[in-house]
Amino acid sequence: MKPYLLLALLAGAAQAANTNASSTSLSAAPHQQDLKNVRKEIDSLRKDLAQKQTVQKEAQSAIQESEQAITQTKQALATLEQRQSRSEQQLAELRGKIEQTRAKLAGTRQRVGQMLVRQYKNGRHDAMKLMLNADDPNQSARDLAYYQHIARAEQQLVQQLVAQQRQLETLSAQLEQELARLNNLSDRKSQEKSDLEKDKTQQVQQLNKVAGEIKQGQSKLTQLQEDEKHLANVIAQINREIQRRKAEAARKAAEARKAKLAAAREAARKENERRRKLAEQAKKQGKPVPEEAKKPVIVKEEPAQKVDEVADDSASGRAFASLQGKMKMPVAGQIGGAYGKPRKEGTTWKGVFIRAAAGQPVRSVADGTVVYADELRGFGKAVIIDHGGNYMTVYTNLSAIAKSSGGSVKAGETLGNTGSLDNGESGLYFEIRHLGRTLNPQAWTR
Repeated sequence: MKPYLLLALLAGAAQAANTNASSTSLSAAPHQQDLKNVRKEIDSLRKDLAQKQTVQKEAQSAIQESEQAITQTKQALATLEQRQSRSEQQLAELRGKIEQTRAKLAGTRQRVGQMLVRQYKNGRHDAMKLMLNADDPNQSARDLAYYQHIARAEQQLVQQLVAQQRQLETLSAQLEQELARLNNLSDRKSQEKSDLEKDKTQQVQQLNKVAGEIKQGQSKLTQLQEDEKHLANVIAQINREIQRRKAEAARKAAEARKAKLAAAREAARKENERRRKLAEQAKKQGKPVPEEAKKPVIVKEEPAQKVDEVADDSASGRAFASLQGKMKMPVAGQIGGAYGKPRKEGTTWKGVFIRAAAGQPVRSVADGTVVYADELRGFGKAVIIDHGGNYMTVYTNLSAIAKSSGGSVKAGETLGNTGSLDNGESGLYFEIRHLGRTLNPQAWTR
């Protein structure tokens, strides 16, 4: 509801409350509809906020999962980088060994070639010639064996170096493949990390958007709740004025009835006195007593007010204060003792006594909590219900109690049965209290 409309309602209610009762007819119905609309909007907004808060929680959970996945990916990337670093170091070491082996192989081959060249120049290719040209045949044999041994050793070394070079090259190729695999895996993990961070960014943006909408919704909800409170106050103010006017009208009507009854009684007394004198005069004169003098004038008392509508579940779920002027009595019968009227004991009624046959079901007039359900000194069996908002209702003179203290009760539920007073009169004594003060139950009924 817009603020200026609410202010207008408040101003209108205040003006209406201060207007003379005879010239203004108050009604809370339009404001009740406004309140109903505001509460409907509040309910709708609360549902929307609940849905957004669910989305917010899901987004927060998704962000946490993304952060965990990003952390795991970073750890995997760090592990891959360590393996890459070790593989690159091992590959560099292998390449160095290959170069060293190649250098050794080249040196060995060079030495073998030089040796072969020298042997060729010395004619080693003809062993018999070496033996025949030598001064000492034994020395020549030894030289020949020596040269052959060196040649075989050099040849064997060349073969070993070649095999070692091949093995190192094979290992180098494997390391290069592993390094390529690690690089490929690292690239994929880096891409995965990038995608996760992108998703997280989008999730954070969504979360911020939802958080902003929730903040706006909560601000709007606060405003609507303020509107609801103001409207409730307006309605309460109007209802209080209606209640005051109703009570004032009832008081004036009662005074008028009382004055009318007193006037009727006085007129009847005078008429009866006149008829008595007329009868005495007729007797003195020896004449027949006139017919009118034989019958005294009797003033009929005002018939007791009936209670036809009994509390049912139509008031369930409603605040007690909203029942002003709409409440139904807890039992059907006749008002035997009205609020504020004098009692035989010399006190006045603080509630109403409803005459009803014993054993009739007594029903709760509204939802509430049973705060007392037991014998109450001077009142017999009693049930007291707290309806919230500092409102309580009291039901006494019960013959049986159907509820236990501490239990909840709904409008229209049976609390017990009517009982009988010491003087034999049966029915129910019923009170309404607000902040400890008694209220006139008849002013709350339809």
